Amino acid sequence: MRRLARAGVASCVALAIAFGLVYFVRTVDELGDDAETHAATNYDDREFAGGNSLVVDKRALYEARAVIPEDGDYRLVPGPRVEGATELTEQYIDQYARYFLMPRRPAPDAEWIICYGCDPAGLERPATVVWDNGAGISILEASD
Repeated sequence: MRRLARAGVASCVALAIAFGLVYFVRTVDELGDDAETHAATNYDDREFAGGNSLVVDKRALYEARAVIPEDGDYRLVPGPRVEGATELTEQYIDQYARYFLMPRRPAPDAEWIICYGCDPAGLERPATVVWDNGAGISILEASD
């Protein structure tokens, strides 16, 4: 009886090792394919990643990162006037910008305003346009 039990355990262990080796080789092969796919993407696509479904114009966030000081505050005002926006853009662009523009922080009364389809005339303070893409996205600096 003990021999039969030992033989059963040994065969189970041998099968587990065999399956493990087969799947290990397959997984390593798939990782190589994934690495090739990712290596073929350009720098913007890697940096924006999931933001590609939200961000209409990557230049706008690059410009915001270049213009707004690292210790500065900004606010993003979304609106429906962006050409090429998806149904997710207006709702979630502020959350994505928060990640992308770090260490800059959002603040409700910030002097830097990223107008992502908003109406600049509707802002509570006058602001000067620092950058505009001509399709509804602009970076403004509020003046007192």
